Amino acid sequence: MGWLFRKKPAASGTAAMDSMVLGQLHKAGSDLAQPHEVDNFLYFPDETTARLAADRLRTSSNTVDVAPGAKGRDWCLKAVVVVIPTPQNIAEMRARMEAVAHALKGDYDGWGAPIVPKP
Repeated sequence: MGWLFRKKPAASGTAAMDSMVLGQLHKAGSDLAQPHEVDNFLYFPDETTARLAADRLRTSSNTVDVAPGAKGRDWCLKAVVVVIPTPQNIAEMRARMEAVAHALKGDYDGWGAPIVPKP
């Protein structure tokens, strides 16, 4: 199973970057009409703040995990959102992630999704 990731671009290029990744998913054979498990990565300065963000992002259809960041200086929150990856759904998902990160002085680092083959 392949994965395609998008890193956080400059604010002006966010929609274009999202569209590019959606195009790459399609080109790689992913069925964009099917739900995808989209991984979102947020970073916070401490565990308490990361867990508060997790509480804000956790829903019945999302899974959220908090772990120490790879470099040991921050905490990583991985939120998996099951969504049909349309431009509108991705934009709404990204806006929610960015809003939580901004409110808690964290950083939204982007999203990635596995290729979901056509049936």
